[in-house]
Amino acid sequence: MTPRPYQLDAVDRVKASLASNPILVAPTGSGKTVMGRMLVSEIPGRVLWLAHRRELIRQAAKELSSVDSVGLILPDEFPNMLARIQAASTCTLIRREVPPCDVVIIDECHHSTSDSYMSILERCRVPRIGLTATPFRLDGQGLGAVFGTIVVAAYTDELVEVGYLVAPKVYCGHTPDLRGIAIKRGDYEVGKLAERYTEATHADIVKTWKEKGRGRTVAFAVNVDHSLRIAAAFRTAGVRCEHLDANSQDRDEILDRLRSGETQIVSNCMILTEGVDIPELETAIIARPTASLCLHWQMIGRIMRACAGKVGAVVLDHAGNHHVHGLVTRRIDYSLDGKLAGMNEPLGLKSCPACYLMCSVSSQCCPDCGHEFTVESVESCESLVGGQGELTEFVDNFEFKRESWRLFEMQREAYGFSPNWAGYRYKERFGVWPLLDDSRDLIDPKNAQINQKRSVYEGLLKTARLRGWKDGWAAHRFKTQFGTWPVGFVKHVKHKLDAEGICPIESENWEHLNNRYSS
Repeated sequence: MTPRPYQLDAVDRVKASLASNPILVAPTGSGKTVMGRMLVSEIPGRVLWLAHRRELIRQAAKELSSVDSVGLILPDEFPNMLARIQAASTCTLIRREVPPCDVVIIDECHHSTSDSYMSILERCRVPRIGLTATPFRLDGQGLGAVFGTIVVAAYTDELVEVGYLVAPKVYCGHTPDLRGIAIKRGDYEVGKLAERYTEATHADIVKTWKEKGRGRTVAFAVNVDHSLRIAAAFRTAGVRCEHLDANSQDRDEILDRLRSGETQIVSNCMILTEGVDIPELETAIIARPTASLCLHWQMIGRIMRACAGKVGAVVLDHAGNHHVHGLVTRRIDYSLDGKLAGMNEPLGLKSCPACYLMCSVSSQCCPDCGHEFTVESVESCESLVGGQGELTEFVDNFEFKRESWRLFEMQREAYGFSPNWAGYRYKERFGVWPLLDDSRDLIDPKNAQINQKRSVYEGLLKTARLRGWKDGWAAHRFKTQFGTWPVGFVKHVKHKLDAEGICPIESENWEHLNNRYSS
């Protein structure tokens, strides 16, 4: 293959920063393994290529064999220690002697802070290069303990624009309420997630695929049992569907049938998120909620490769993950310092009310149907998210804000943070403080019920009195949030607070005020 311009430029920049242990970041489908082969051919000396899965090792060995001899370090392979390139599974190499090397290349390097990788890297202190589409761990943390700099080969939106990748059209349902489920290793605890989510009422996956899906399809499930049930539901409906998990003995045969089109859908659990190169895939069924931006990108990246005859791609997000993580084509600030990646970047999207195409908030008209955006049409976009079980065109509106708030609350509970933590995260993303009711659910100011307005006013009035401010402060603050003055419950709320002993401050008795405020 003739290297693409961005590949040549990225390889040059990686070689120039080799002393800093760079990560080469490139989207799924951009040719990371190809760029790795180019690096191996241009960097002199012995190379150790590391990956955590057998499929990744065999895929890399096939690519690297055009450069030089390749030795495989796998459980069922006889080692060839004379080969210049050693492609090793970390699970195997951790129990063996590390071969001599002058550079280490780590595929899917967002896993590199695990104990197995760190044990190997401590035994070969040479320059290292990381390859990944997601330069952060599953929990969103950075990789500064292993790497020193980031080299971005290209961004997803850039490769879509020139035709190397296909931007998917996204249909999205509600995010289930997962508050109270612990986050372990960067994602929801699978047992509790399966218990809560797979029993919840959600969209009919088979019906939705028949209406909106197309072509060869991959489905992502919560666990093995969930995946088996999805596959069975499709087969019952007359759709050729197979299940795949870590114990499947005929994994290669299943994927070959998917490539050829003999099988229409493969349902899986955490197998097809990495190292699977099937450009013909056109639809992704997301039936697994995730708190991990990394996993969100990996799942959808499976269907974005361009190939002959492929006219588009579709995501059927039954888990509502786009309300939390946004589109995979949005840019985020990559960092090695350990901050939660992608948490502060805005979504930057709106949906056309005429044809439901998602486009930039700066668009003056729809690039698909030509609809001109006006204030009225933008307002009408804010009711496009359907009810429970219905997938609708994904849009950046109150529903997105509500789902984001739920995620912040779930993270706060899982990590044991204070109640204020979620509020600060919300303000960082949307620029305003969250408006909450008594149960800490987000309130939509434009569609708030009278009891929600009363709850907000009561909270504001209590704050004003405890801080020694006039009652009018609460009324003015209420108006800035709802656009109207509080009406219909003001006297009742004031009487209630008076009965509780939270009365207006009549004099500037600061000692008295401090005692009340601290209590």
